[in-house]
Amino acid sequence: MRYNPDKQKRERFRLQIWGLSRILRWVFLIVTVWWLFRNTHNDIPAEQLKAAYACADSRFVQVYDMMAHCRIAGKGEPVVLLHDAQSSLHTWDGWMDTLTPYYNVISVDLPGFGLTGPHPRGSYSAFMYVEFLDSLTAKLGLERFHLVGNGLGAQIAWQYASEKPQKVNKLILMNAPGFEEKTKTPMDFFSSTPVINRALWRITPESGVRIFLERVYADDALVTDSLVKRNLDMLLRPGNRKAYTDRASVKDNRPPVISFIREIKAPALIVWGAEDAIISPEHAYQFHQNIPGSALRIYPNTGHWPQEENPERTVSEARAFLEGRF
Repeated sequence: MRYNPDKQKRERFRLQIWGLSRILRWVFLIVTVWWLFRNTHNDIPAEQLKAAYACADSRFVQVYDMMAHCRIAGKGEPVVLLHDAQSSLHTWDGWMDTLTPYYNVISVDLPGFGLTGPHPRGSYSAFMYVEFLDSLTAKLGLERFHLVGNGLGAQIAWQYASEKPQKVNKLILMNAPGFEEKTKTPMDFFSSTPVINRALWRITPESGVRIFLERVYADDALVTDSLVKRNLDMLLRPGNRKAYTDRASVKDNRPPVISFIREIKAPALIVWGAEDAIISPEHAYQFHQNIPGSALRIYPNTGHWPQEENPERTVSEARAFLEGRF
């Protein structure tokens, strides 16, 4: 048999490639197992989270077979504060000390978030949140109140103010959804896909929480380890991760924004962060133009949660608006 050096070289090369591919497959498998181990978290018991994150002025109010977590402090006209999705009532910590000497301030963990936890029937429609707010304020004996919402909380607020004009004194909408084009992210796809979404009930990367917060904030330096930990811990409250995937499965049943906000009778202030990467600041002008007599404030170097990133200035101007000093 004639010796063929080229054939021998090709065979050695093939064996080298095969060996390298085996090594790479093992490396990939090991890295995947390590990543899953590092990012798979058990739920944290609700009582343990209450001990860590409930405040001295926290109350738990029964609404729809849920114990809704609220902070209630101060005396005077009531002001109700509603947080955004993937957030909690702690988002208003920077406002509480400024407002409570003058107002009865009520912040709440919405169903599916924070210490309130999941809705008992897994309902997360826009209309459920409006009904929840109405039931909660009725339980608290609030006949009329000022209403402030950020993100999801702002969507609840503009729908509520339109449907219940007799109950809202003044309205503040911060980075409100309504006019933006609805898009599906890869995370939305995974969250709404049966079987795959069950993995998200256990796998919750801390790095994913940090990336989300850095997108929400304009200044990444403000995204501290303690902020990441608090937001991660709130996700680990039993039922909150399933609530996340349940909300992703809800079809967009948000009411038509223009037909609702044009019916708002309460004096309104539109607030936006100029660096909002979630909902473009251009939509601030659409709210301003379509809510009769509304005022508008846009804050530079501020992202999607102005009350967290710029608490001193936003609460100062919010108080001026509520007191008629605009």
